[in-house]
Amino acid sequence: MIRAYLALLLLICISGLALATDPTPTPIADAPATVRLLNRDIVTFRVPLLGYTPQQRAVATEKHIQRLLGNAQPRLVDAVTGPSGAVISYDGIPLFSIMHGDVDVLGGDTLEGTVQQAQSGLTEIIADSQSFRTPAQYAWAFGKVALATLLTLLVGGVLMRVGRWSNRRATQLVMMTARRAPAGILTVTPGTARRLVHYLGLMVVWPMVLVLGYSWLSIVLAQFPHTRIWAEQLDHYVLGFLGDAISAVLDALPGLAIAVFIIFITRWVTRVVNALFQRVETGSLRWDLLDADTASTSRRLLICLIWLIALAMIYPYLPGANTDAFKGLSVMVGLMVSLGASSVVSQFASGLILIYSRSLKLGEYVQIGEHEGTVAEIGLFATKIHTNLREEVAIPNSVLVSQNVKNFSRLAGGGGVIVSVVMTIGYDTPWRQVEAMMLEGARRTEGIRSIPEPMVLQTSLSDFYVEYNLRVALDEPRRRIEILDELHGHLQDVFNEFGVQIMSPNYEADPDSPKVVPPANWYLAPAKKPGQRDAS
Repeated sequence: MIRAYLALLLLICISGLALATDPTPTPIADAPATVRLLNRDIVTFRVPLLGYTPQQRAVATEKHIQRLLGNAQPRLVDAVTGPSGAVISYDGIPLFSIMHGDVDVLGGDTLEGTVQQAQSGLTEIIADSQSFRTPAQYAWAFGKVALATLLTLLVGGVLMRVGRWSNRRATQLVMMTARRAPAGILTVTPGTARRLVHYLGLMVVWPMVLVLGYSWLSIVLAQFPHTRIWAEQLDHYVLGFLGDAISAVLDALPGLAIAVFIIFITRWVTRVVNALFQRVETGSLRWDLLDADTASTSRRLLICLIWLIALAMIYPYLPGANTDAFKGLSVMVGLMVSLGASSVVSQFASGLILIYSRSLKLGEYVQIGEHEGTVAEIGLFATKIHTNLREEVAIPNSVLVSQNVKNFSRLAGGGGVIVSVVMTIGYDTPWRQVEAMMLEGARRTEGIRSIPEPMVLQTSLSDFYVEYNLRVALDEPRRRIEILDELHGHLQDVFNEFGVQIMSPNYEADPDSPKVVPPANWYLAPAKKPGQRDAS
């Protein structure tokens, strides 16, 4: 009873001093100090008291409590509240005071809450200290730790065995399902099945291992006074994290549902666009705005645009879309794309120019720089051609736009490719005979089209010879080299059969007689007079 009166008297004195003293700002040196025992925070002092700084108050309070922990009882902790603060006492003996200035008002604390927290913290410290007073209590705690460790290892071993058995059974089940599936529907190799089951097993086993490890750590930390607070904090953090995660998932479900709905609608629209443009590509549908050559590119561009619009609509409903981290990541990605995409944009623009200007078409035989072949693919970033040497050459569109393109197929009737063979023959050979022999060589060659008909042009009358140009149309542009090789052979054979040498004479001296063709020899075989040609 006397001790209670002393505590009340001390509180009255403290209240009087606090009321008589004008409030002054707390010096910077008087930083807040926390009373901590057994890793538990009891109270934080923020203002001086009777000339003692918060640090001095905290040190004195810790020493005072430590002297009482040996025989203290949790039920004897009490608190008395007055006008200027409260006094925490043990069995009527004041331990420390909590002033109004010690309350974290900005943090939303109150004097009553701070007193209750200090009282409960002191009670828990006393209870923890009582649980480890004898060697038997220490032995019991270490025994529980050993038992928890043994059980954890045992359960972990069982999980591993069950996991390996489940992997084998699941792999066999996947392989049996793959064998029973119709041909071409599902093709799974044993290696693929094992990897698939392995990763699925990890997704199931690892959460169980984490829960097992968490349970073991929580039990071990809870056995000792100095680490018991860590076990409580671990439970608080983990459960709080799980609660926040579940709450975040539940909050995000409406937005995700809207996003899934937008994706579903977008997917349906893209399928309709695919079906429409594919009909234009195959020619089953005619549309004045598109043709078969540009329908494929237009389809890809339109689908890309549709998905971009869908992404812009989905973005506000994505979890974390309005956070600063997400916005910063978006800005960083946009900056990287803008800095590194100049060449990509150039290639893309060049591809659009090639496609929509119809400079090239699939299957046309072209010469681009030093490369010659058939156009196999016209992409948005590069054009691929197949050469006669069975090579595939990819030419960037920006390079292709800046070069001269020779198209052998565009102006050829029926799609044939026009090629020419140049020969120079002396003036002593009738030009009609040369034309007839060159046309005969073309007639004997396979792969040369009859329409348009082969033709021979005299492209130059030089000093010593006439330049003849044989032009023929090829059926297969990819076989241009093989067809020209066969044509060259037939031309040599025909000229040899009629005794005409393929040689270009050069002037060294005046000939003994003029090198002219008499009219009687104008139509030497195989040449025919116009009347004979019409009759035949």
